[in-house]
Amino acid sequence: MDLHQILLAATEVVQEAAETTAHAEESSGILGTLGINWKLFLAQLFNFAIVLFVFWKWIFGPISSSLIARQDKIEKSLQNAEMIEKEKRQLATDKIEEMRVVRQEAEKIIKSATDTAKKMKEEIITEAQSQSSKMMEQTKAQMVMEKQTMLKEVKQDVAGLVVEAAEKILREKLDSKKDHELIMKAIKK
Repeated sequence: MDLHQILLAATEVVQEAAETTAHAEESSGILGTLGINWKLFLAQLFNFAIVLFVFWKWIFGPISSSLIARQDKIEKSLQNAEMIEKEKRQLATDKIEEMRVVRQEAEKIIKSATDTAKKMKEEIITEAQSQSSKMMEQTKAQMVMEKQTMLKEVKQDVAGLVVEAAEKILREKLDSKKDHELIMKAIKK
């Protein structure tokens, strides 16, 4: 049966009950003194029960189930939001930890590079000092050799001058004054 047909049937029953009660004489009891017709009251009670059943079955049931479904959906959304918030905090914590680790690694790399650069600098300085001292030794040795060569040449030159002076003196040996002058000339040359 359709809802509309049920309502029509209930309405007809109520109308029939109202017509029969209108023609009947009211009884003299407690309900009669209050002005209540018991047949009409039963018909209205039956009609109310039908309307309540229809309301419960087709209106309140679907609405309550949709409200429950919506409440469940909201609760799930809240749980998801909390879970997302926890994940977000965890990601932030992980990110901070990862950045700390990366900084430590960067500091290690920089320290290693600095240490390597210092070692290379010291090696270069040591090598330069070594080469410098070798060059100084070579230069000193060369200067000593040149000095000895020059001394030999000077000795030869002096020997040659002495021989020349001796020859001149022997040739011109006339007096001591003349000897002295010749020696001075030879020294000046």
